[in-house]
Amino acid sequence: MKNKKIIGISVLSLLSIAVLAGCGKESTTQKNIKFSIPTDVSTLDSTIVTDQYSYDVIGNVEEGATRVDKNGDASMALAKSIDVSSDGKTYTINLKPGLKWSNGEALTAKDFVYAWQRAVDPATASQYAYLMGAVKNANSISEGKANKATLGIKADSDTKLTVSLEQPTPYFKFLLSEPVYYPVNQKAVDKYGKEYGTSSDKMVYSGPYMFKSTSGWTGSNKSFSIYKNPNYWDKSQVKSKQIDFQVITNANTGAQLYKQNQLDFSLLPTTDLITANKGQKGFTVFKQARTDYIEYNQSGKGASSSEAQKALANQKIREALNLATNREAVVENALPYSTAATSFVPAGMSKTADGQDFAKFAKQDYRYDAEKAKSLWEEGLKEVGLTNLTLSLEAAADLAPAKTTANYLQTSYEKTLPGLTINLKLVPFQQRLKDAQNGTFDMVLSGWGGDYAEPSTFLQLFVTGQSYNDGKFSSAKYDAAFKAASTAPDVLDQSKTDADYKKIEEALFEGSYINPIDFQASPALVNPNLKGFQFHSTGLTYDLKEAYIK
Repeated sequence: MKNKKIIGISVLSLLSIAVLAGCGKESTTQKNIKFSIPTDVSTLDSTIVTDQYSYDVIGNVEEGATRVDKNGDASMALAKSIDVSSDGKTYTINLKPGLKWSNGEALTAKDFVYAWQRAVDPATASQYAYLMGAVKNANSISEGKANKATLGIKADSDTKLTVSLEQPTPYFKFLLSEPVYYPVNQKAVDKYGKEYGTSSDKMVYSGPYMFKSTSGWTGSNKSFSIYKNPNYWDKSQVKSKQIDFQVITNANTGAQLYKQNQLDFSLLPTTDLITANKGQKGFTVFKQARTDYIEYNQSGKGASSSEAQKALANQKIREALNLATNREAVVENALPYSTAATSFVPAGMSKTADGQDFAKFAKQDYRYDAEKAKSLWEEGLKEVGLTNLTLSLEAAADLAPAKTTANYLQTSYEKTLPGLTINLKLVPFQQRLKDAQNGTFDMVLSGWGGDYAEPSTFLQLFVTGQSYNDGKFSSAKYDAAFKAASTAPDVLDQSKTDADYKKIEEALFEGSYINPIDFQASPALVNPNLKGFQFHSTGLTYDLKEAYIK
């Protein structure tokens, strides 16, 4: 069953876009790729990065033991080979000889040990430390119950690592491709301290590209460039000498720059832009393994008012909000090419043991029912002693789909639920991330993209106490099912983990703990002459290692 699970990941973790495929020799008059992202980069520190757009930059200047390739397999990157014990709990990682950082220093097994220990150290406060939970003692260290030196990773030599896991983890090679598992140069961290990763000159790089002192990322600038890394182990496969990034928050500007041949990639996040450009040469729709959803603050603190805190702790009120959500209408009005969510794990990402799409297998009754919503709403208000209620709905102002979705939901909710006032709180994307993390919200429109193509990349988010459980709810059914799926004997039998994961989806639905809105697709304009560009539905979304302009 292990092999079957890994094969499922291999096939589904990457969507091949035929128009972008290609190979060829580097041109002597090569043009720089001009790439746009819709929000600011927050950090270059692979240990603490949490957002997709920073990850899209980091994943092209850093690298781990493995890298997801064009076939969707976890292929060897900094690792030369990886051997797995018969019980699936010990991984021996043999690194390629002669690895170097971008500054010419040797990159060794000790850089992995340092990085992993830094990631789980509570002092680092990495929200992605949970992704290392498969490694022995990682969770105990993150919880402050054990010393980081007890983490299940050991450098046997400069080129050999031994990794001990808590339980067999069939997708562990895919985890090794994630930023939190990347090596980190301790000298750089010691030199720059808290400023490490806050600008490109306070870093060294292990990936196909690197920053230079000129045209770097200052921590706030809207344009920067990355350059081919001469010390990268696979530099012969890096096709571009330079890639220029621009942060373009106005999607109309991005589309115009594309048409003026000043951009090779630009997202189309609004219905108007999609309608105007779907006949344009290079129009492409990327199907992402991403779910947009509303989180409800159930922590008992941090909400906009005591009434909001009390109301959102009431299951009937949350269920009423879920039932008042017309997902099909949201998609039609705000998110063309996306589909209405029927579960938290998105469609098309992973398959069950018998080959069924997991989202179909675990489908829940997320439906629009205005009459039932109104009835439950009135019952819930009565239970908490209220006759009317004001709630804030927070969304990213600089992400057009989020802003449009929030506007639509405000109107829809106020129309469907008597006595409800929705105050929109539209803030920059990075502020939305901080507010969710700090628990200072009533309802927040969030999104999660899979890190690897297996349901746990979504379903581990809401385990009690997990750092990404922003609403701070706790479900015994949820926790028990996830524990069963993550430990023997179920972890060794995919049909059993499928059943456990379905129970988790049931727990989310029955408690109305979150509100899944849509499975996201991203229309974009992509230069047909951009070759070797890989789009992955999970993990690193835009892999530019082998990309070039023909």
